[in-house]
Amino acid sequence: MAEEVSINLTEFTSNINSLRSAVSSISSSMKISRELEKTNIEPFTKDLETAIEAIKLLERYKQMLDTDINALDNVGKEMVENDEQLARVSGPQMMT
Repeated sequence: MAEEVSINLTEFTSNINSLRSAVSSISSSMKISRELEKTNIEPFTKDLETAIEAIKLLERYKQMLDTDINALDNVGKEMVENDEQLARVSGPQMMT
């Protein structure tokens, strides 16, 4: 038996927009600057290095999420395009 694959484009677009909004709200209030990198107070140097690495990882994570969201968006658009092409070429048909 054939299964129907479909996409609710309005809901899909809304979810993509929500994801984009959530990713853009991920931010760090701490900025890496030359002054921070020059600190030499021993108890703080390791914590500072860890914080700087965490900020860099957060930025990388945001980039990865953006890439994934773009991929999802493209998949949804391709599904719609393929469906429209199939409808134009052959009209509705039963899958065997």
